[in-house]
Amino acid sequence: MTIKTLGFIGTGNMGARMVPHIAATGFPIHIFDLNQDATQSLARLHNNIVVETTASAVASAADAVITMLPAAPDVNLCALGEDGLVEGFSKGDILIDMSSSQPWMTVELAEALAANGIHMIDAPVSGGTRGADEGTLTLMIGGKNEHVERCLPILEPMAKYIFRTGDVGSGHALKTLNNLLSGLNTVAAAEALMIGTRFGLDPEVMCDVINESTGMNSATKRNMKEHVISRKFGGGFAWDLKFKDYKIAMELARVTQTPVPFSALGFQLYESANTWIGDTSEKQSIEYVRWYEHFAGSQIRKPANDR
Repeated sequence: MTIKTLGFIGTGNMGARMVPHIAATGFPIHIFDLNQDATQSLARLHNNIVVETTASAVASAADAVITMLPAAPDVNLCALGEDGLVEGFSKGDILIDMSSSQPWMTVELAEALAANGIHMIDAPVSGGTRGADEGTLTLMIGGKNEHVERCLPILEPMAKYIFRTGDVGSGHALKTLNNLLSGLNTVAAAEALMIGTRFGLDPEVMCDVINESTGMNSATKRNMKEHVISRKFGGGFAWDLKFKDYKIAMELARVTQTPVPFSALGFQLYESANTWIGDTSEKQSIEYVRWYEHFAGSQIRKPANDR
């Protein structure tokens, strides 16, 4: 059963960057977002994009629908709420949730949809806005093989790497654990570079050495030089999303009865940073380091004579 028409719900920072890669293949796409300016902007760029006014209208027009929303409760409301997807879906249609959702809620939603003859896979992404812009996202896909195979032609244009992770919900589980590890990488990198900076080392040189040595991690490779040592504190991953994923990972640890003392300490640090940051709506995940610098009373920056 080939997917002939796609629906896409959630054209925010990530979704707006993902849709054009699919549209460029000529695939008909029906989109919906509460921000109508965002959907209209996309439709003006591609004549094969149609803007709808409800999720149910998207589902009525499509064989498969991608959701790219903040979290599982938003996906559940979109799927099962008033004017939701389930009101427009036909038997055999597929929901592809690419959000960063709570995995246990994904399993529950898949069961609710299956009772109506609707299939579901989860395909969360890693790579941030840069990966979405470039079509080089990493996808972690959970679901039955026959459903995943149907969806690959619409997923491949957005991705550089695609991994099958198991049953539905497994993609979301792996995504949140990846972001847990990413958060801990930032904690460790900030502390190591702070020690070196206080000793008199150049943190840029430290990153260069560490990135060719066993201490290398995503923070030293992608963030510390570009966003911390430069003092730009930008980046492509919103603080609120990173903090949400960390909370999901800690809840997953509780659900699976897994002892995580190191991760729990890291989460306490992120909670403290979250309180200190205040209004986090426009902040990036690298803001953790700014809080840590405040806590430590020093900055991770090049020596004064090298600036």
